[in-house]
Amino acid sequence: MTQAARPNRGLYVHLPFCPQVCPYCSFAVTTARPRLHRRYIAALGAELSARRPAGPEGPLDTVYFGGGTPTLLEPALLAQVLEQARDLFGFAPGAEITVEANPEGADAARFTALRALGFNRLSLGIQSFADQSLRLLGRRHTGAQAESAIALARSAGFDNLNLDLIFAVPGASAEDWGHTLDRALAHGPEHLSTYALTIEAETPFAKRERQGQLVPPAEEEQAGAYEGAVSRLQAAGFEHYEVSNFARPGRRSRHNWGYWHGGEYLGVGLAAHSFLGGRRSWNQRRMRDYLSTVEAGISPEAGGEVLDPVAARGEALWLGLRTSEGALLPPGLAQRERFRALVAAGYLELRGARVGLTRRGFVLADALSVELMELVEGVELQR
Repeated sequence: MTQAARPNRGLYVHLPFCPQVCPYCSFAVTTARPRLHRRYIAALGAELSARRPAGPEGPLDTVYFGGGTPTLLEPALLAQVLEQARDLFGFAPGAEITVEANPEGADAARFTALRALGFNRLSLGIQSFADQSLRLLGRRHTGAQAESAIALARSAGFDNLNLDLIFAVPGASAEDWGHTLDRALAHGPEHLSTYALTIEAETPFAKRERQGQLVPPAEEEQAGAYEGAVSRLQAAGFEHYEVSNFARPGRRSRHNWGYWHGGEYLGVGLAAHSFLGGRRSWNQRRMRDYLSTVEAGISPEAGGEVLDPVAARGEALWLGLRTSEGALLPPGLAQRERFRALVAAGYLELRGARVGLTRRGFVLADALSVELMELVEGVELQR
């Protein structure tokens, strides 16, 4: 199998440090002071070494440093992890190496150092260029700082730039989202990720919603914002290759594409997930537990599972449907009455041996995916 044909081999490195915890965030993050940075990096190194025998085999195609805010750490600390990963696994020619950053921490010298270390893709957590939306989201940066961060990234030599954007912000105007799209397009990024704000359980936003202090936009409003973004970005030359992701030709996120198409990946760090040899696993979520187990020479794994064939087919369907390529059509599904009704209604379309979401279906991607997974389970039970 050629390098291009084989599934992606990836590494995800979780750096959980943040200057603050945003009120909508449910990720494993901490506001611990810099004194913990070196200790955490040492633990990452120990975990990487311990996990080397389990794979992934062969050179890595993609490496992703996410968080948190990885760029809160000194570049020299990130270099330790990157070089150890290179020594242990090797990097394939042209490997995509991504690091996340936030505008409030943007610094010319830091970005230049990261580019020199080998990071060739930068993902900026812009979220919005509208100050009103940024305040509602509890972000610390301004629209002007977001603009400056992009300029600094370009000056540092990053020619593969992603901007993360959030729409359907409670209390924000429709004009805010339009302004954000205008400014994003003006900067000519290679990639854009657009997400509707999701109110996750156990976050300050969830508490405010329960208390009636925060009211999410109506579904129709969210759908309109999403469809409007799809139209604008496609007209600007972006490929809508996944529900929330848009890329210039040849600039898809190769790392995330691996997640959606069954590639193997090793995740190290707090709460990181891995998928190796058909088995999914995840690490301890609390910093104290993660550090104590790794430092004691014990695996930080908190749990794992091997999907049975039915569950694996259902998950492949769910992930594939999120992409422009669609998913392989499971046996018997096309004969189900409900499936034919969804096709007739314009939510799904058959593409030979594959099934995909239409533009109308992308708006309801999660609900449709769940429904189709249930249909697949029903087909399996009848076989």
